[in-house]
Amino acid sequence: MTSKRLYYIDNLRIFLISLVVLHHLAITYGAPGGWYYNEAEAGLPEIIPLSMFVASNQAFFMGMFFFISAFFLVPSLQRKGTGRFVSDRLIRLGIPTVLFFFILNPLTNFIANHYIRKQEPGLLEHIFSGRTFGFGPMWFVEALLIFTAFYLLIRMTPLKIRIPFPGTKKILSAALLIGMAQFIIRIWLPVGWSWSFTNFQFPFFVQYIVLFAIGTIAWQNNWLEHFNRKMGIQWFLFAQALIFIGFPAVFLGGKAISSGLDPFMGGLTYQSFSYALWEQLVGFSLIMGLLGIFKDRFNAQPKFARHLSESAYGVFVFHAPLIVALSAVFLPLSIPPYLKFLVLAPLALLLTFLTAWLVKQLPVFKKIF
Repeated sequence: MTSKRLYYIDNLRIFLISLVVLHHLAITYGAPGGWYYNEAEAGLPEIIPLSMFVASNQAFFMGMFFFISAFFLVPSLQRKGTGRFVSDRLIRLGIPTVLFFFILNPLTNFIANHYIRKQEPGLLEHIFSGRTFGFGPMWFVEALLIFTAFYLLIRMTPLKIRIPFPGTKKILSAALLIGMAQFIIRIWLPVGWSWSFTNFQFPFFVQYIVLFAIGTIAWQNNWLEHFNRKMGIQWFLFAQALIFIGFPAVFLGGKAISSGLDPFMGGLTYQSFSYALWEQLVGFSLIMGLLGIFKDRFNAQPKFARHLSESAYGVFVFHAPLIVALSAVFLPLSIPPYLKFLVLAPLALLLTFLTAWLVKQLPVFKKIF
């Protein structure tokens, strides 16, 4: 694999972390999903585009983060050696996770409870009571540490995986198999279920595990060299057809308006089965499409974009309290929630990236973030 910097991957990180911020902001203002603060539940017709947005995001963006993280794990380990690699990982992943668990998660809950819900407990009570400790969105980093530990154990074996770049049929087959596996899990653990301490949402984890594994295989077999403009556009257009035609077909055909979303979230229902398959087809199509398009069109990085990509990890760590604080500031703004989402979206991105960049300027945090 070439050692040349892949600027399109850096730019993809900017795009993906921006989606994370907007995803949680959309849930705040009406989209289905769980978050620290939900100001309103959207009705018809605005619930349709909001649901399409968060469902499409959920189908691919965290899985793609696992793929990218695993892809660069292999050369980092080869370059640093096991000892230094583990030390650096514990610093870069472990310290922010501890910081969020003990400080930022209580702070986020305090902002929501005190400034939005007007409850009395103060910040110190939130921190020292222990009741608001939690991983929140840092479940991703927590999982990444665990996946990395398993990879280090597997790496001790002489196993070398040589697999040629898969064709369309194999990619679609993999997506359908993962969809069926996640459907089976959701019979007992529906979408929205999470393991309370870790915040792991097992109804999505089959995709995460597979894409992490694929990321390590992709590096070893030089798969990214096979992506091109034509492939990217074809997969991306297929994804758009699945989103704008397939999503209404799945949810309207599954009687979502009359029966609600619960049958789609889990259980032994045809709605849950169709949603699980749709989700993985969309997810894999978007990943393939974005890799091809970004490689062709966004494989360069001016100084401003470099600052954004370097701040992406900090955005992930700090975005939760910042989004909730932004919601608290604009609580008096009396406009429909979906319009508030559109108004606050650019402010949320500006606030989170600027904060992450400022934190990175502090010498004590420069190596971590």
